[in-house]
Amino acid sequence: MGKSKKTKGPKVVKGAPSGFVISMAIHAAAFALAGMLVVFNVVKKEEKKFVPPKPVDRPKMKLKKPKVKVKKSSKPRSTTRIVTKVQKASMPDIQLPEMSGIGAGIGEGIGGFEIIPNLEEISVFGAGQAIGNDFEGEIFHLRYDRRGGKVSSMDPDPFLDIVREYARKGFKKSVLAPYYRSAKKLYTTHFVVPQVPSRMAPGLFGEPDKEGDCFFVNYKGKLVYHEDIKFRFWGSGDAYIDVLVDGEHVLLNGWENRLAVLDYWQSSDSQSGKYGCVGMGLAVGDWIELKAGEPKDMEIFFGEWGGGIMSAALLVEVEGVEYPQTKWGGPLLPAFKTEEFTRDQLEEIYKFLPPGELCLTNGPVFRDY
Repeated sequence: MGKSKKTKGPKVVKGAPSGFVISMAIHAAAFALAGMLVVFNVVKKEEKKFVPPKPVDRPKMKLKKPKVKVKKSSKPRSTTRIVTKVQKASMPDIQLPEMSGIGAGIGEGIGGFEIIPNLEEISVFGAGQAIGNDFEGEIFHLRYDRRGGKVSSMDPDPFLDIVREYARKGFKKSVLAPYYRSAKKLYTTHFVVPQVPSRMAPGLFGEPDKEGDCFFVNYKGKLVYHEDIKFRFWGSGDAYIDVLVDGEHVLLNGWENRLAVLDYWQSSDSQSGKYGCVGMGLAVGDWIELKAGEPKDMEIFFGEWGGGIMSAALLVEVEGVEYPQTKWGGPLLPAFKTEEFTRDQLEEIYKFLPPGELCLTNGPVFRDY
């Protein structure tokens, strides 16, 4: 009996499932690769740019001009301008002095220096700038006419006759009208001129070419004190000195052999002429009384007729005050002054002044404060 044949079903292809798996694997790999490309791809962000906002269109307001009613008949008021005269004082040149001097020297002032005016403008005859309470001075040179021409006939004798006439007429300037008068002024707060070459005076008044004889310097100002005071001047002058207060002669002095010409005043004090100062005997003046704050006119002149050396000193004796003695035995009197002496003034005076003849640092200051 033969074997019966079994009927076989359809065949299963072995490759079919394997291809599917491979296909799935390929797809999976592709998706994985795509994912990696997405994850690891660096995306550059576009830089942001600032865009300004659109301008806001705001409504504009129309402004109306104010209307002011003006009366046609009205006129502007006239204004009154008050004008005051102001005296302009040119400031002096400012400089620092050299590190030398007298007294305390460089120990004084700011940092050892003192700010001062130009030393060329400081002299025993005054300075080129006024401070307000000083005396204004000028020089009269009688060897020259008013235009500067030489007066050939002038010598000490006619010169003294003219000086005498000028003084006796109360310092009347018309007497000197024919003669030379300096344009430059000097201003002083004292009258202490130690023995100096007489040619120095014309030079300081801007006339260095003029001789040192037949001239005098003339100062005028106000004599005032801040309280009631009674005093008198003591004075000497080479070759002469004359002081006028309120129109009256209160002191005159000069060389003895010339005083016969200058005979319009005589001292009434027995001490007059006994004691010396700056090379001359001191004349004692008349007593003067001042009321507090009430000024009096004062004028003084001194000068030289023969040339060589000149000097002048005006000192003050206050009634009731006791003074020490000088080397001559007379009272050590303070110099007349309208302001305290500055260090530079003291230095200029001490260059020529012998010690112990007068006092520069004490005594009254003749001003109204």
